[in-house]
Amino acid sequence: MPKIQGLRFLPAPDRLDSPVAEVHVWRADAVGGPSDLVLRRVLARYLDEAPEEIALTRGERGKPCLATEPERLGFNLSHSGELTLVAVSHGREVGVDVERAKPGRDLVALAARALAPEDAATVRAAAAAERTRVFYELWTRHEARLKCLGVGLAGEPTWPPPPIAVESLPIDPGYAAAVAVTGKAVRVRCWTLARPRPNTG
Repeated sequence: MPKIQGLRFLPAPDRLDSPVAEVHVWRADAVGGPSDLVLRRVLARYLDEAPEEIALTRGERGKPCLATEPERLGFNLSHSGELTLVAVSHGREVGVDVERAKPGRDLVALAARALAPEDAATVRAAAAAERTRVFYELWTRHEARLKCLGVGLAGEPTWPPPPIAVESLPIDPGYAAAVAVTGKAVRVRCWTLARPRPNTG
């Protein structure tokens, strides 16, 4: 399995070039606004368009994409609890997932139903004190892969599926996150989306 290299969230510049040889992952907390606003604010950094002017639609598999010239950027969105993540790519499919740990769940049974057999075995073998962390790390990696391929949105992925690089992301305590991208290993750069400036006009 290819590995993604990199990883640390940094303050973002106001303008970024299209990530031709990279994948960018953005994080925003709840005060960044609703998820669709966060997404448009991120895309605006690349497109030189106002966030409210960016038109979105859905592609053949139901994944969100740009309504005009969708090849300019690929992206994916995930939110859970107080966090939203947006992954941005160019020329390759990308998927991202973030999950807040939920207490009181039977993680062994859930892993057996939803994860690959080897991942389910890893969850089952984990010490009780580590099981929540192990489960959610494997779960977000699994979900990021599925979202990268478009599985679960509409139709089936091409078969055999393309190679996918996947990596867990550094994130807040009580959360897990991962990003996946088709193709060989690429550099991941992680940005923090600043809170919107208050309107004083």
